[in-house]
Amino acid sequence: MSLTQKYGKFKEFIYYGETSTIRLHEKKHIPTTSSSSSPTRTEFYAIKVFHRSSANLARSEYCIASCLQHPNMIRTLDLLSDERGSLYEVMEYQQSTTLYHLISVSRKTRTRTKKEGLTTLESDCFFKQLLRGIDYMHTQGVAHRNIKPENILITLRGQVKIIDFGNAECFRAPWEQRPHLTRRLSGTIPYIAPEEYVNREFDPRAVDVWAAGVTYIAMRTGRLPWFTAVKRDDELYVAYLNGRREERGYEPIESFRRECCRNVIYAMLNPNWERRITASQILRSEWVTGIEVCDAGAGEI
Repeated sequence: MSLTQKYGKFKEFIYYGETSTIRLHEKKHIPTTSSSSSPTRTEFYAIKVFHRSSANLARSEYCIASCLQHPNMIRTLDLLSDERGSLYEVMEYQQSTTLYHLISVSRKTRTRTKKEGLTTLESDCFFKQLLRGIDYMHTQGVAHRNIKPENILITLRGQVKIIDFGNAECFRAPWEQRPHLTRRLSGTIPYIAPEEYVNREFDPRAVDVWAAGVTYIAMRTGRLPWFTAVKRDDELYVAYLNGRREERGYEPIESFRRECCRNVIYAMLNPNWERRITASQILRSEWVTGIEVCDAGAGEI
């Protein structure tokens, strides 16, 4: 069965990237008999078309993503190829926008009474859902390795969906107790943890937590705290390292009203990955356990 027969006709492009494009496909299920009272049912799919040079990436991404089933992660349904050797990864489709877009819009609509960034209620709701998805991945032995607002979808009902597992890494097999450490540099520069720039092994779970901490600051303030977590290259990052050691703290984080929130973000952004808080610890913290998410975000965990 061809791609079109199985998942419908091409409708429009959703995304253009270096290694792939994502298309929206529409499939109509028409009643088989003219006397049927059932209405025509329409399903939509997001289909990632990999460039032929990215075949190995496609297979790796599908093998990881198709094994992950969680309300806060996009569902990967199928992997197909055609006679030309092109690979198509089929995913669920929901009307949504990216967290990056929401942060950008919040900057543009700033007023005298509203600071830049999303509201505390919005940020906390999205953050808790994001951490649920990350914690689930980590329990399955997978690290995402590219957490950032561009890879976080927000559905029209407010549910978070983590996408893009092209950089994902398996750090533990089901029968193993201890994680495999890594040296691989991966991700998008402002969200990359400092240990990735040092030629030593680290736990890949810790870099997901770091990136989620940077993402929370971006949600609340409307901007990134630094460009790169390398002391010699970024004065803003140096200011953070100095601020977290002093009583006055680091101003963007200190602007968050609740002390329990500030403490968790500092713990997520500990420059020593071995002392960094884990996703499961964050979810059990006083701050996050007290966050109420929207009905759609609650989902079935």
